[in-house]
Amino acid sequence: MKSPPLLVAALLACIIVLGFNYWIASSRSMDLQNRIMELEGRVRRAAVERGAVELKKNEFQGELEKQREQIDKIQSLHSFQMENANRLHQEEKATLMNNITTNERLIQSLQEHLKELQTEYGRLQLDVYRFQKNQTNLQRKFSYDLSQCINQMKELKEQCEESINELTKKGSYVPKIKENKDFSEDSSKTLQVNVQLPAFKQEEFQQAGLEQQKADEDEPRAVPTAKRTDSPQAK
Repeated sequence: MKSPPLLVAALLACIIVLGFNYWIASSRSMDLQNRIMELEGRVRRAAVERGAVELKKNEFQGELEKQREQIDKIQSLHSFQMENANRLHQEEKATLMNNITTNERLIQSLQEHLKELQTEYGRLQLDVYRFQKNQTNLQRKFSYDLSQCINQMKELKEQCEESINELTKKGSYVPKIKENKDFSEDSSKTLQVNVQLPAFKQEEFQQAGLEQQKADEDEPRAVPTAKRTDSPQAK
């Protein structure tokens, strides 16, 4: 019972779709007809223009004949100029080749010299590296020796101060002990000055420090003798 209305609706939809397609096709056909008319007009105008072009073509052909004659003359002149230019070019090429060979020989000699300089530079760099390494080792050794000297001077100073204290308590040999104390203070000051000196005078002051160390090593030998001489008097 419900199927006929659905069929009617489907038929109406098909009719609407077909009508829409017909309208689109008719509009396209009208556009195509208009384009065909435009193309026919263009063809007619092109035919007219072609006749004018043919006339101009004939005129241009006459001018081309004249220009060809001029071109032939120009080509003959150009060929003559090219022959002269080629001859000059060959001569310049020969001279340039000679210059190139001489320059290549010079470059080879310079390259060989450069290799020699590079090898010499490598040797110098190696020498500089060794020198720097030796310098660092010497600086370390100097700093180590200097620290040892300072430590020894501190120990000697402490020993001298102890001996001074003992002698001041006993009340004898005061002038001699004062001289030893002044000598120890002067030696410590010289060592502090040596620490602040620049690196290029380290070797000279290292020798001076060694001499001072020898003198300081000889100094404590006199102090125990003083103790030995004082001990019987104290008894």
